[in-house]
Amino acid sequence: MTLVSQWSYRDGWTLLALAAMSVMAFRAAWSELLTEIVRREDNGYILVVPFVAAYLMWLRRSRLRYVRRRPSLSGPMLFVFAALLSWYGFESDTRIAIHAAAILSLTACFVTMAGFAVIVRMLPVFLCFLFLLPVPGELRRAIAGPLQEFAVIVTHDVLGIAGVPCERSGISILINEKEILVGEACDGMRMVFALALTFFAFVFSIPLRTHARVVLLLASPMIALFCNMVRLIATGLAYAYSSTQFAEEFHDVAGWLMLPLAIVLLQAIVKFMRWLDLPVYTWRFLQA
Repeated sequence: MTLVSQWSYRDGWTLLALAAMSVMAFRAAWSELLTEIVRREDNGYILVVPFVAAYLMWLRRSRLRYVRRRPSLSGPMLFVFAALLSWYGFESDTRIAIHAAAILSLTACFVTMAGFAVIVRMLPVFLCFLFLLPVPGELRRAIAGPLQEFAVIVTHDVLGIAGVPCERSGISILINEKEILVGEACDGMRMVFALALTFFAFVFSIPLRTHARVVLLLASPMIALFCNMVRLIATGLAYAYSSTQFAEEFHDVAGWLMLPLAIVLLQAIVKFMRWLDLPVYTWRFLQA
């Protein structure tokens, strides 16, 4: 019996054994990665990445029949490069290099068994693995600063247009004699990478044409900003006109509601492009 074309169960067990040895060889990096997920709430989305990758692979399972077993020396060479990258990361204290080396070593296992053809056939799956990398602190600070400023300005202006008396001071807004640190509480930093993973999963889970995927990916930052704007305005009002406990609970729930809202907006863009009679899917719906 075979799993896929020219693949036997023995080959499958061999691949699992290589993956296990890769994890053991880079266990320090995987342990540190797990610690980062537990230590920082912002990294919680990383726990969902394996499920998203498995989902994207399941959608592309028919492509596996075209991935033949072709052992390649490129895999061991890639593993050596991952080891050198890990050594550089530990020597220079570059954490992202250490984590990237661990992920690259897993990729090397697949390349060893099937060559680079498996990456070409399953490219979205392997790109999804990049979301396993914790975002460096420098990049976090570079993103959080503008988001905090944007959050405060938009909240103040929209509330003012709505007739809600408020005053802005730095990263805080005074509403109903209550000071709300909008910049810290609602800058969207906790959800920005979860939203990015949501956008990625949506774009590569349906049979879109290349230009349609590009349009959606380019629109993703604006959608993320809009979702965060809706969230921060509602959360600001909750802090001002309700108890602190309710506002904090509402803040957490509103953050997760950004994900389905983002998906709805992505679907709206797809429907709008179809309304314009633009070729969106790789196949066309039959309409009466």
